[in-house]
Amino acid sequence: RLGEKAVTGLLSEMAKRRIDTHLGHKPLGFSATGVDTEGGHVNADLIIFMPGLTGPAWIANTGLPKSEGGFIKADKFCRVEGMAHTYVAGDAGSFPGPDWLPKQAHMADLQAKAASENLVEGLAGKEPMKTPKPELICIVDSLDKGMLVYRDPKRSMVLPSSRMFHWSKRAFERHYLRAFQ
Repeated sequence: RLGEKAVTGLLSEMAKRRIDTHLGHKPLGFSATGVDTEGGHVNADLIIFMPGLTGPAWIANTGLPKSEGGFIKADKFCRVEGMAHTYVAGDAGSFPGPDWLPKQAHMADLQAKAASENLVEGLAGKEPMKTPKPELICIVDSLDKGMLVYRDPKRSMVLPSSRMFHWSKRAFERHYLRAFQ
């Protein structure tokens, strides 16, 4: 999802930290000594595993339309398919767009803004007009530095690891989370 440049940058950062990566083999199971994959056993002292995303379990018992992954299906206006004044934003939704479209963070904010504006327009008898710009902005933080990854339909860029990005991410998190305290 981050793009080839980001993957190259991330793998380079992992290599600098002597972190072994094993790509391209599906995991079959975990044990106290490592991971069993289709390619064999990989010894490990620490395993970090991130499974693929699936939609929230509660959606199964609703009349909401679902994608194959169990997310709420939405159109380009963030409107739930087949429902006039019902909208979804963030990681509960399945949206049209590029396969790298993120489900959280900045993209969720863009979707929420479009959804709320479209809802107000719809309740006033107008058709929705706002579509969120497909955009990925991510700072991959490594405790003392961060690497900026940006992607939209026209370009993809990765800026090198820098202390400035680490502190920018910390400041953003403090600012953003302040609203929820």
